[in-house]
Amino acid sequence: MEQIIEHEREVYLVEELELRVIIEADSYKRNCDNLWEQYKFDPDYFNRFMQGPLLNEYMQTIYTRSKPLNNTEINKWLAISLSQFKTHTPQLRKEKMKELFWKQYWYPNVEPKPYNTMGEFYEKYFGHVFKWYEKHFHLFQEATEQALQDFKKGYLGSFADFSTQTQQEPKNKLKTNLTVKEIAYLFRVLNDEGIIDAKHKTDIFNFIAENFSSKQKEDVSVNSIKNAFDTPDFNAMDFWFEKFIRLRDNVKKDKQK
Repeated sequence: MEQIIEHEREVYLVEELELRVIIEADSYKRNCDNLWEQYKFDPDYFNRFMQGPLLNEYMQTIYTRSKPLNNTEINKWLAISLSQFKTHTPQLRKEKMKELFWKQYWYPNVEPKPYNTMGEFYEKYFGHVFKWYEKHFHLFQEATEQALQDFKKGYLGSFADFSTQTQQEPKNKLKTNLTVKEIAYLFRVLNDEGIIDAKHKTDIFNFIAENFSSKQKEDVSVNSIKNAFDTPDFNAMDFWFEKFIRLRDNVKKDKQK
C-alpha cells in the first residue's frame, strides 16, 4: 500500500490502509462505470474485500515492511502504527478520507469542485465503502496488536506466519529492465486486447506489484502501477511501439526457418 499524495513525513499503517481503501474504491467504481456491460455493482463486494483480500494484504505488509528494519525501528514503527487506531478512527477520519477519494477519483486532473460538494451520487457511493471500512476496522487493529506482541515476545518470525495464514511465503519477484510505466503499459495493452482475463483491473495491479520489480526498485507499488496504467506515459508507449515492431519482425524470421 502506498499514499496517493506525497508526504514529507513517514506514513504509518492506518494512513496506508485508508489510502489502499480509497484506491480500491476508485478502481471498482471506474470498472462499474466504464465497463458496465461486464461489471455489475455488487453491494457485498467491499464487505468481502476488506475482511478477505485486504486483510491478508495488510498482514503481509506488516511482515514485508518489517524485514529490512532493525529491532528498534520495528518497535517504533509498530507502536506508532498501533497508536493510530486511536487517533485515526473511521469517524475521526471520515472527512479526510472523503477528500482523498475525491482527489483520487479525478487524478491526474484537478477536481472540478470541492469534495464537500461532490453531490448525492458520489456521497452515497463513498458512504457505502466507508460503512464496510468502519465495520472491519477492528480486524486491522487486531492484526497490528498481534504483530507487536509477537515482536515484544521475541518471536521475530511469528508474525510472518500470522501474516501468511492463507498465503505462501513472499515470492521472488521477476526482475525486469523495464520502468514501472513500461510495465504498466504492457499490461494495459494485453488487457485491452483481451489477452488477460481479469475480473477487475485491481487484480492486474496487485499481480504486477506482487510479481515484478522494475529497473529502478525492487518493490513496485499498487498505486504507482494504477496511475501509470490509467494514464499511460508517452515515452513508455514509444518504447513499446519500437519493441512491438521488433517482435513482429522476429516472428516473421521464425516463420521462415
